[in-house]
Amino acid sequence: MSVRSLVRVKPLEILELKDRLLNEFSVLLSDSEKVRALSDPHSKRAPRWCGITVHFTVNCPFSCAYCYIEDMGFSFSNPSPYPLSGREIAFALLSNPAFLPGVTGTLIAVGAVSEPFIFFSDALGKLRWLARLGNPIQFSTKQYISSTMAENIYRISYETSTPISPLVTIVTLEHYRELEKNAPSPERRLDGIKNMRDAGLKPILFLRPIMPGINSNEIDNILRSARDAGASGVVVGGFRITRKIAERLENLGFDLSEITRRLKKIDDKQRSVPLPEKKTIIEKAKQYGLIPWASACCANSWNAKVPCPSACFISGPCTMCPNMCSYPQHVPQEKETIEALSRLNIRAEIKGDKIKILNQPFKGISMLVRNLSRRSVILSRRSKRK
Repeated sequence: MSVRSLVRVKPLEILELKDRLLNEFSVLLSDSEKVRALSDPHSKRAPRWCGITVHFTVNCPFSCAYCYIEDMGFSFSNPSPYPLSGREIAFALLSNPAFLPGVTGTLIAVGAVSEPFIFFSDALGKLRWLARLGNPIQFSTKQYISSTMAENIYRISYETSTPISPLVTIVTLEHYRELEKNAPSPERRLDGIKNMRDAGLKPILFLRPIMPGINSNEIDNILRSARDAGASGVVVGGFRITRKIAERLENLGFDLSEITRRLKKIDDKQRSVPLPEKKTIIEKAKQYGLIPWASACCANSWNAKVPCPSACFISGPCTMCPNMCSYPQHVPQEKETIEALSRLNIRAEIKGDKIKILNQPFKGISMLVRNLSRRSVILSRRSKRK
């Protein structure tokens, strides 16, 4: 497998870009808009492995039986567009000390707690403003993406030179009426994959959640269908369950015995169901001609042609995809990395492919340091977040 030419990570240039963009957006927004943005969680949220989560919608009407948003305080009714405008969200992110702009900056993940394209025109406007930051953007969706919608999304990506990676969730072909009662059918989602592929995007199957004993017998059919529709690859993900989700599934007549066998208990806490067959599914995806990833961040990085900001190639679930991220080829120089961190008042020590953080002046340090250094992070016992 040939090694791709990936975008080089330049920590000091990332910080300079952030200062420049923050100044530009400060001029664009009114004082009241700035106040709204700075009081919003996007300005404080810590990035996760998938990136920093950005919300286009509040609440989700698809009411999927396996969904955890009710356990997070959201609802399956009364969906509405997220109250901030697109440029307010962009300013909130730029004001977040843990956020880094640009193609080698923080990954942006849209659709974590709701379907992002319920209000398509509003979502498109938000997407257009986010794209001005230049970050790799990934959205997860169950919505039907028409040819026109796909072309609009591609146009934003093309005009701003911003990589946009679609993740299309399909987890069942047999039980979607029970499990995803209000969502578009899998066939419509497969049509959306084709439309996005035809428009010039690189849609990816989001095979998550895999629920042992419920949909685990459908893997082959789903992989084959996604490949035939034009998916480039697949992100394979597990299942987080709570008491409320378990009750929903049982009320629908699903057998949870295999899930309960794998977990010691099911309560109000989100608990990941062990999925030892994940490696087998990843190998199976390769047989179907799909690029497999064990983490969404890797798929987003592949689409953007950047080394994974989560440093999965060092300390994460790397599947050796065509990006072939590696140490030391795809990590920035030690001197530049330490200088960039120093400008952020972060003290650190680099030892090969690992970096130890000695202090935590603000929230989200771990993923920010991974992002700037492309190294595995160790938190010093002496470090404390202020």
